[in-house]
Amino acid sequence: MINGELIDLVAGDYEARIATSGATLVHLRRAGSDLVIPFDAEVSLPEGWQGKTLVPWPNRIVGARYAYRGQEYPVPCNEPETGSALHGLVGWADFQVVATSAGDDAVGDAPSSVALELTLPGSYAYPWSLQVDVRFALDARAGLTVAATTTCLGAGAPAAPDAVGAPESDGLLAPAPYGVSFHPYLTRSVPLDECVLQVPAARVLDVDERMAPAAERDVAGTDWDWRAGRPVGTISTDNAYTGLPQGPWEVRLTGGEAGSTVVLSAEAPWVQVYTAEHLGRRGVAVEPMTCPPDAFNSGRDLVELEVGRSHSFSYSLREDD
Repeated sequence: MINGELIDLVAGDYEARIATSGATLVHLRRAGSDLVIPFDAEVSLPEGWQGKTLVPWPNRIVGARYAYRGQEYPVPCNEPETGSALHGLVGWADFQVVATSAGDDAVGDAPSSVALELTLPGSYAYPWSLQVDVRFALDARAGLTVAATTTCLGAGAPAAPDAVGAPESDGLLAPAPYGVSFHPYLTRSVPLDECVLQVPAARVLDVDERMAPAAERDVAGTDWDWRAGRPVGTISTDNAYTGLPQGPWEVRLTGGEAGSTVVLSAEAPWVQVYTAEHLGRRGVAVEPMTCPPDAFNSGRDLVELEVGRSHSFSYSLREDD
């Protein structure tokens, strides 16, 4: 299959399809209503990283290289228009199915959850090996929860003074720099311009022509203030937002004939919001992130994952009537 194995989950009125390539959310529906922009995973690749798991960094590494603890690492440039390394190293890797299960509210023989696993070996770009476990779980009331747990399996030592490897200090190899996100596109199956968007973020990160982080500013009095919820109209954004509430927060997109709302809930210091111009503004990408763009260079909110240690992160999607 072009997107790996496809697994269908069902719980109550909810149904989801998962692709093993990139641990990808292909579609999520409730009673036939799309909560995310779907794609036909049997014949097509997703556009704009739809639904993918983003590890070991979200967003961009500017200039497709990063400096970490005194060493510099080039990474493959997969966004030529900006010269950046985009969305990590596992988005097109094939995860393995390690378990499926059916909860009390499963329908028929269909599972309501699936667990996927991938081992990412070390490389010249990233000399740490990671195990990435992603679990998708449907619940008839709570909707979909997606959780990623990443464990650092080891660090590659440089074989010679000028060889590539993890930085060393006092005979110890440095922990792995790490960040994680997911890339769902919320939709109400009508043009985004007709929807109301609510994002509880007080600050926005401006970017330059290369999509590199520039100034950070307060959203008050600007087109990027979505805190009270307002019509999207013709406004465009592809920015990282911060100043989010402590604890879990919600992004809400409301629209369509029924006026129902798709809700994304997460607990993270950052969220990327993109009005999906490359997908015809059929929805909005909402990407909860543990760190901002170019964190591998800035170090801001960067997780340092020691060998044998794990990091977990999750988000959920549901529909409110």
